[in-house]
Amino acid sequence: MLTNNKKTLAIAISAIVIATGASSIQAAGFQLKEQSAEGQGNSFAGQTAKAVDASTIFFNPAGMALLEGNQVQGNLSFIAPTADYKHTSNSGPTPFSDFTNIDGGVSAFVPSAYAVWDYSDDVKLGLSVNVPFGLSTEYDEDWVGAEYNVLSEITSINIASSISYKVNDQFSIGGNVQVQKTTGTITSMKTLSGTSATLATLEADDVGFGYGLGMLYQYSDKGRIGFNYRSEIKHKLEGDLSIPGAGAQFDAHADFTTPASASIGIYHDLNEKWTLLADVSWTDWSVFESLDVINDAGTTVSSTSYNWSDNIFVAVGANYQYSDKLQLKFGVAYDEGAANDEDRTAGIPDADRIWASVGASYKLNKQTTLSMGYSHINADSASISEVGTGAPGKSSSYAGSFDSSVNILTLGINYQF
Repeated sequence: MLTNNKKTLAIAISAIVIATGASSIQAAGFQLKEQSAEGQGNSFAGQTAKAVDASTIFFNPAGMALLEGNQVQGNLSFIAPTADYKHTSNSGPTPFSDFTNIDGGVSAFVPSAYAVWDYSDDVKLGLSVNVPFGLSTEYDEDWVGAEYNVLSEITSINIASSISYKVNDQFSIGGNVQVQKTTGTITSMKTLSGTSATLATLEADDVGFGYGLGMLYQYSDKGRIGFNYRSEIKHKLEGDLSIPGAGAQFDAHADFTTPASASIGIYHDLNEKWTLLADVSWTDWSVFESLDVINDAGTTVSSTSYNWSDNIFVAVGANYQYSDKLQLKFGVAYDEGAANDEDRTAGIPDADRIWASVGASYKLNKQTTLSMGYSHINADSASISEVGTGAPGKSSSYAGSFDSSVNILTLGINYQF
């Protein structure tokens, strides 16, 4: 029986990796919490402590210790953002228009997948495939800020091998080793004269390595507290920069780090019907100071300052057990922006956000659970001002603001065997 389970799990893991790799992976936003349909409906409140299905691998690998049997899970999120630009002013020679009401948001499908192997009563093994960081904004080539941003697209695909150990009936620990491939494409218009411009394109990628650690403490039969830490992963993105209109193309690289994060969550059964949930997480966005593009000769050919600050995400939510099969979910969250008004860019018009979410999980049978979650995210108005040097390539300046929002729908299925 154990041999058959191993074979079944191996086949499932292979299918997950192939399916995820074949998907069209693009993402709106930079840090993607959309890793679970079950958690989406709670705005991911309590996710560090829930440990109710295979997605705990991402949110806290120690939670695998509470799972029964082998499990596989797949999720697919549809993320539909808007990033509406409102123009205020511009100056300097430019071939671009003073367009207003430009929407730079790019809709995308983002998958996640998990597999848990019940190795023994105390030890569980897991594998996950996620897109924890992603960015995709795109504007017309003749919009007023085209010298600074046309397309900004960064995607990090993360594969993690995880293990959990049940120390005793109350305390479990877990960890993982992560392999992360990050790919980036950035384009902008470079003015050759006051009336003509050409599209410059930077394409680069890299593979980096990191780790995660988790703990879970069951303080009573009613609830538990979880802690999770994910390390930063450093990348040296290598590729090429091309400026066709200027007859230039050369190898280039840029140092880029996906930030560390830590979270604490609580899961508490108030009674047979209601469960209360909460999560607080921190992300080390201060590592994102600038993006410097350097050629093989060691010369900086492009530099963009970001000077981001660490941010906090706070979520609270509740589950209502409507029946033996149906559970309803609710959640709200405050997501603090990392960008500042002086250095904010159109490529990442980041600002403080408020989440509101609803969802449901339905047990088809003892083995199969379907989940669905919907979130609406509304961001504060984000001012922007990018000032050119007057030299070719950065001849103009502009100022305005962004009004952004996001709608997210996530579907998932968890199968236990």
